Amino acid sequence: MRRGFLITTLSLLLVLGALFPESVWAFDTPPAEDDRPAVHVVAAGETLFSIARRYGVDATTLAQLNALPNPRQIYAGETLLLPLPEGYPRADWQSHTLALAESFGLLAQRSGFDWLTLARANRVLTPERVTLGQSILLPPQETPLTLHVASAGETRLTLALRQDLPYWQLAHYNPAPLYAGATWVAPGTATSSSLPYPITSLVLGPQPVTRGEATVLTLETAELADCSITYLDQTEPCYRQDSTHLFAFVSLSPMLDSGEYTVGLTVTYNGSEIALALPLIVAPGRFGYERIDVSGALSQLTDPSLMETERNALDAVADLRTQQRFWEAPLDFPVQAAISSYFGSRRSYGGSYNSYHSGVDFRAGTGTPVHAPAAGRVVLAQKLAVRGNAIMVDHGWGLITGYWHLSQIDVAVGDWVTRGQVIGRVGSTGLSTGSHLHWEMWVDAKPINPLQWVEPFFPFPPAISAEVIPAPE
Repeated sequence: MRRGFLITTLSLLLVLGALFPESVWAFDTPPAEDDRPAVHVVAAGETLFSIARRYGVDATTLAQLNALPNPRQIYAGETLLLPLPEGYPRADWQSHTLALAESFGLLAQRSGFDWLTLARANRVLTPERVTLGQSILLPPQETPLTLHVASAGETRLTLALRQDLPYWQLAHYNPAPLYAGATWVAPGTATSSSLPYPITSLVLGPQPVTRGEATVLTLETAELADCSITYLDQTEPCYRQDSTHLFAFVSLSPMLDSGEYTVGLTVTYNGSEIALALPLIVAPGRFGYERIDVSGALSQLTDPSLMETERNALDAVADLRTQQRFWEAPLDFPVQAAISSYFGSRRSYGGSYNSYHSGVDFRAGTGTPVHAPAAGRVVLAQKLAVRGNAIMVDHGWGLITGYWHLSQIDVAVGDWVTRGQVIGRVGSTGLSTGSHLHWEMWVDAKPINPLQWVEPFFPFPPAISAEVIPAPE
């Protein structure tokens, strides 16, 4: 009987294998590394562990690769990056920041790779959506190439004659037809003609930008110039590092819809003006939900009109654009303590989740010293109804920090503070259910995530001067 049962079972498996070969034989064998896709879209019922098993990878590696705070919380439709086959990218590949007029196809062509290999190596899902300021890993260039922009009426033949190059060589690097404004490359290290004078370098990045964070526009010019940017119906100034280097910030609300936006750049020099439109890609990010239940006298502080009035008053104080810069990046933490609530978390005070946490909370005991994360001028130091004892500091270049619920204020308005100086003590004043420090940050009057600025997210040059500025009269 056993032999007959075994023969019957094997026969059934062979029949099923013939009818459904993938479902019977392939489910237990991960795909070869060369056939592994760059990403996996989570299906209903899948877990991180089942996905890791499917591709023959380690679940911990998969969680770290995708920066998952909780590997057990993934959802259907979420896109997960998968480890790539060994060798892509190689150790000698270097980071390249996408410049104005560059495209992913042009970079692939310049690198000597087909676009699909380059896309997989960079985990790019949609090559046509890579944008100005985005960092891409590229292999070393065997032949230096310079980026140019075609003028009206130019052809590959006229360009080859002008560049003193064989036609076939220029056609090899530029197989697509040319039109006015199209980018093209030529061997050599000549000065690029892709940027209008007096701009010699322009980057908007890093991108994509997570909601609730800021990105940086850096501009280098051949002569003294000024600039401003316009995005989301607001105009912000550029801040001058020196005679030829300018910086501007794009600060995004955590409630902004993710997607593609436009940043307008206006450059003025010697009576002339240049206007450019730059793409901005906004990523959704991850935000939690918090329900805060208060009772007794504290419940009176949750009155929407009171909270809005105080918020508007603080935003008015933070509406500063001091042209001198006093901070160095990255900033310091104001306290050394565990984080109990993150920026951007959707909050409910006994009702709907119609607000968000505009700072970062640190779980610290009453009396813990609070340190200035950078040098600056105190612009607010007083007791508030909702935020309790509060301090705000202007660090220059539109960067303002705030500190709420203090038990003690050790500075006054107009005081100059240095990096690391004690400015107050942790407490539980105002709308607070326990001792903690609420740390808030504005960039160009927009609340953003302070934790972005304690990391080296952008290579800011050293401040030219951090001298004490005169107190406002």
